[in-house]
Amino acid sequence: MEICVFGAASVMIDEKYLVEVEKMGEFLAKRGHNLVFGAGGTGCMGAASRGFKKGGGTIHGVVPSFFKEDLDEFVNWECDKMTLTETMRERKAVMEDEADAFIITPGGIGTFEEFFEVLTLKQLGRHRKPIAVYNVNEYYNDIHNAIEHSIKTGFIKPICRSLYKTFDNLDEMAQYLENDTLGDLTVNDFK
Repeated sequence: MEICVFGAASVMIDEKYLVEVEKMGEFLAKRGHNLVFGAGGTGCMGAASRGFKKGGGTIHGVVPSFFKEDLDEFVNWECDKMTLTETMRERKAVMEDEADAFIITPGGIGTFEEFFEVLTLKQLGRHRKPIAVYNVNEYYNDIHNAIEHSIKTGFIKPICRSLYKTFDNLDEMAQYLENDTLGDLTVNDFK
């Protein structure tokens, strides 16, 4: 399975996040999975790519061509496959199309946006791919609480909880990614 991992590219985040994301990549690669990601060589993206390589998986980086001029030092140019795009929007579309599942690792604004985009697309019936939030060191507790608040106040239907799952255990996350099914639920159930 091709797993799209979204996560930080920052070089300033605590090592404890990087260690866990690298372990995750190695664990999933040893289960026969491969990585598609934003081609980052630093932060959680870099950690995921190192882990997948360590575990024997392949890595497919997708990056806008303008990174060559402006952000070259953040890119892992040694991916097994590299796709250059014109825009960030095209970059996300390629990753979303290539992926069989998504993992959201700790990240910032870009990662939040990627999570909510694939979540919204799933709610709208544009895909049925599993979305796993890897809650390393409880990083995503506040976003989970915000979603729960929106459910309690009627802005999000409770059934939307089934659109994604949050994990801190790799075995449980892998089981979900490899076996997730929405059953007979359709877009109408989530509106």
